[in-house]
Amino acid sequence: MAVNVHFTGQTTENLSRIELLAWVNRTLLAEFKKVEELCTGAAYCQLMDILFPGCLQLKRVKFCTNVEHDFLNNLRMFQNALVHLKVSKAVPIERLAKGRFQDNFEFLQWFKKFFDANYDGKEYDPKGARNNAPMGYGTPSTLRPSQRMNTVPSAGATTGPAGPRPLKRAGDTNGSTPRLHLMDKVEAAAEGDGSDGELRAGRGEKQLDRISSLSEQIDDLVIKIQGVEMSREYYYNKLVLIENFINEQPEETHDALCEKVKEIMYAAE
Repeated sequence: MAVNVHFTGQTTENLSRIELLAWVNRTLLAEFKKVEELCTGAAYCQLMDILFPGCLQLKRVKFCTNVEHDFLNNLRMFQNALVHLKVSKAVPIERLAKGRFQDNFEFLQWFKKFFDANYDGKEYDPKGARNNAPMGYGTPSTLRPSQRMNTVPSAGATTGPAGPRPLKRAGDTNGSTPRLHLMDKVEAAAEGDGSDGELRAGRGEKQLDRISSLSEQIDDLVIKIQGVEMSREYYYNKLVLIENFINEQPEETHDALCEKVKEIMYAAE
């Protein structure tokens, strides 16, 4: 039976997203670039296979996929394994599958603690166990989600009057709508025949490349902002704890160190 762990998100030993992602890639010999890519559920399935061999059918796991339906199937397999092992943690399947950073980051924090509490140190060949299937978001022939608007027709892509339309990535919000509208205009501008049509098509491709590059930069900046905000909250909470501790001490016990700490904390500059 598995060892249950409880996670509040307030402990000091929590790892950063970079450390957690490095741990996943190192353990599974994978190539995840972002925490959001764990929304596929494949990593959790194989990590469970390390902890409890045979707790799920690894051959049924979709290791390379960009289809939300596969994400849900993988995550349900993972959830069923936890239920079978009588683990009390509820898996937020729908939220994880949407690929949002915060949901996937918080769940990964819990799973790392669960893994550490249950791992017995046995050797494991992650690549051999998954038949050398690449581990990451999407298949080897597809780009990352932020680059997908510049892909060629593929299985699951829809086709419109102006040709193939890009796949909408899991986790997109209404904020991505202007990008898609802009792409429609670019595709329309690329239509035509003869040399004029070829010229417009060339310009359209350049604009699509530019849009794809800017989209990737936006994704990276969003992650950096989230990291900064989490760090800010972390250190702010630490300062509040220090302040409360000092203020709770009787006045007669205050020494020069406490007074200096308060002076620094309350300084205007």
